[in-house]
Amino acid sequence: MIKTYIFLFLLIFLFSESELLADDGKEVNWAEEVEGLKRELSARHVDLYFHYDSISFSRDLEEVVERSPGKSILELAMMLQQVVAKLGDPHTHVNFNYLINTELILPFQCYWFREGIYATAYWKDYESVEGKRIVAINGFPIQQVIDSLTTLISAPTPARVLNEVPRMLIWVQTLEFFGFAQKNEVEIGLEDSMGKQSKVSIPLPSPESERISVGPEPLPLGWQDRSSYFRDQYFADSKLYYIQYNKCWSREAEVEFGSGASALFMPSFKDFEKEALKTAKKKEIDKLVLDLRFNSGGNSLQGTDFIKKLQKTRIGEKAEIYLIVGRTSASAAITNAVDVIKAFKPIVVGEDSGGKPNHFGEVKRFVLTTSNLVVSYSTKFFTLLEENPPAIIPDISVSQSYNGFMEGKDEAMEAISNH
Repeated sequence: MIKTYIFLFLLIFLFSESELLADDGKEVNWAEEVEGLKRELSARHVDLYFHYDSISFSRDLEEVVERSPGKSILELAMMLQQVVAKLGDPHTHVNFNYLINTELILPFQCYWFREGIYATAYWKDYESVEGKRIVAINGFPIQQVIDSLTTLISAPTPARVLNEVPRMLIWVQTLEFFGFAQKNEVEIGLEDSMGKQSKVSIPLPSPESERISVGPEPLPLGWQDRSSYFRDQYFADSKLYYIQYNKCWSREAEVEFGSGASALFMPSFKDFEKEALKTAKKKEIDKLVLDLRFNSGGNSLQGTDFIKKLQKTRIGEKAEIYLIVGRTSASAAITNAVDVIKAFKPIVVGEDSGGKPNHFGEVKRFVLTTSNLVVSYSTKFFTLLEENPPAIIPDISVSQSYNGFMEGKDEAMEAISNH
């Protein structure tokens, strides 16, 4: 029986008035605000100009100031993010997500499968999007939209683009910023498996209604409970032990590194670890799978300690070890993935990781004085490998297909089972 440890949390957006208008009426001196951004980032970041030189950075910021008259705070936030993104640090960015109006989010959620971008959930009355690839937004080819959205992504590696674009694709204000959408309606171009094209028009605002998930019952193994911080399952018939680690956080981490206020509502990693190590020692295991493909980070310490304890069980002497990584794997999850690589020399399966083995981290934030825009930045650089690969690159490359997903196939797990 699968052991599931769930913590439900709410992502809260601040509401804006309408369309791109996210202002609260305050007057912002953008020349001073941008100068403050440059000054603070230069002083606080561990190595701000490692990729993009200071002269070019200053020039681009000056252009933002010149274009600022008549722009909303949201528009300026996205313009600044386009400049900051060029610095090449995925942890350094101008946060504009909280300015997105929840009534101006398209009524579906997306994932970029091997065949393209598909809805994985939609609100009632929009069933027509199910099973169809998104090919256009208001007549603009999807690749043109993707190219524009990519300018908002810091360090846009192919894996990060796969991960970030579907999230931003449904934000109408972001689409409007690039000229792909208007305030009253958005038309989505779709294509089915036979190549037949259709369109669906979505009036705005589009309030949230009943949410309908797309997928089989049960979902593919790795997708079954992505909200769990960590979970495991032992398959006696194939002697396979599966551990999915979705978040580098726990009750214990919250007490030690967080505010502690939510600790009681979080799963205990200590309890999970005890049972997992017991399974590793006592069960007959031919294959151990450590799945970090949906883990975007947190704090790496508990994962590092767990890998050391797992290694002491000598499971590597009796079982083939597999590590699954993907586009979401980043930050502390990369540290733990490297821990696995060093401890077990596993067969790596999946997609290129979203983060690099040698990467920036220890993220802190500051707030711009008048606009109240929040800016994140890195204070440390982690060198985990002597070489400097652009990602953790799989030995067995597997990208999940939409057709396989709908058939309940976890294609990364199938590759492991067949290996």
